[in-house]
Amino acid sequence: MAWISEQLLAAIGKHSPDECITVERLIALTGLDVRQVDNAQRKLRNHGLIELTGPGCYRLTSAGKEALAAGSTALRAGPKGAQPGTRIFRDTLRSRVWRAIRIRRKFSIPDLEMLVAQGGERDIASNIRKYLHGLERAGYLMKLPRREAGTALTSNGFARWWLPDDKDTGPRAPVLSVAKGTVYDPNTEAKIRISGRPA
Repeated sequence: MAWISEQLLAAIGKHSPDECITVERLIALTGLDVRQVDNAQRKLRNHGLIELTGPGCYRLTSAGKEALAAGSTALRAGPKGAQPGTRIFRDTLRSRVWRAIRIRRKFSIPDLEMLVAQGGERDIASNIRKYLHGLERAGYLMKLPRREAGTALTSNGFARWWLPDDKDTGPRAPVLSVAKGTVYDPNTEAKIRISGRPA
């Protein structure tokens, strides 16, 4: 594990060894930013040291408690061997879009594009649009009735979406597969059909 992951594990062990602790509380305790906490919790979960108990809320596992008690740093290299389940890419456009969605809560495609673009992305607005439509059809997002004013005189404006609190399942971006007609949520390990029914 990296030092930041160890810092996060220590904070959980000190302030909430037996109960769920939220991402917001971890940010306040450690001074880390959202991305650092996101990356660190992912590493800790991959090692089996913490577990997700609810949307954006984590708890130490027995292995995590043992690691803290032993002061172990033996897991720095990361998980070994093949990892089961859907592969999650760490810093994709859609992972950045999901982080921006969680921060903004209410947004348009231009809002997200401004936050996540790093330069060089191909047809970024179209990619974001497809992802938002998939999340909407899977029940994560709600389209708002009032559109955002457009920049051109003839524009009908920009559609806006809302992420309700109960649909914010955690920091890892839901994975949209148009070919399979599903959204896989690595935070809850649920697979949702595009229609919104469990797969």
